[in-house]
Amino acid sequence: MSSLYQQVAFFNEMEKLKTITRQNKTLDGRFENSAEHSWQLALMAILLQEHFPKTINLELVLKMLLVHDMGEIGAGDTSVFDDAGKSTSYARELESVKKSLSYLDDSDSEQLLNLWIEFEKGTSDEARFARCVDAIAPLMNHLQIAEENDNPDDLTYNQVLSKKSFIAQESDSLWQLTLDLLDASLEKGLYRDDRVKSV
Repeated sequence: MSSLYQQVAFFNEMEKLKTITRQNKTLDGRFENSAEHSWQLALMAILLQEHFPKTINLELVLKMLLVHDMGEIGAGDTSVFDDAGKSTSYARELESVKKSLSYLDDSDSEQLLNLWIEFEKGTSDEARFARCVDAIAPLMNHLQIAEENDNPDDLTYNQVLSKKSFIAQESDSLWQLTLDLLDASLEKGLYRDDRVKSV
């Protein structure tokens, strides 16, 4: 099979990403899928790059964001708050990624696998920026879509803050945005307030 038709077979495999539902909902009340999540992150990255202090290769960022969730085809979407699931998600997703990439020739497969690993490991400025964008989008979406006092998992402010805290090391502007989104979500009743009260 020529590389062109191998690529078509891979695109058909990636169609499955549209069927993987995530935790966040959309404006019409359904759960978003992993493919549209990746599209949103790519769009966000184009504009948010100006708030990242390092000079980055945007093309590389966009490539990572477009492939970063393809492991969910076989492993599903694991909530960042599912500690047990997260402890095995890398291995499960890597196995899924390799299965999906088996449709491609070695050169294409290696390129996409390296992008996926770079994102997961955060081994470059581009990967760390991409991870910031990936962490901010659910906060933004949840604040916009969720009804007041909608907190079915009984999440606390500090639980969410701890999962997003890595952003503080990467960008002051993006960290401030994160804090603002968290504060607005707390005010809307989306998290339980477990902040230490000052005397």
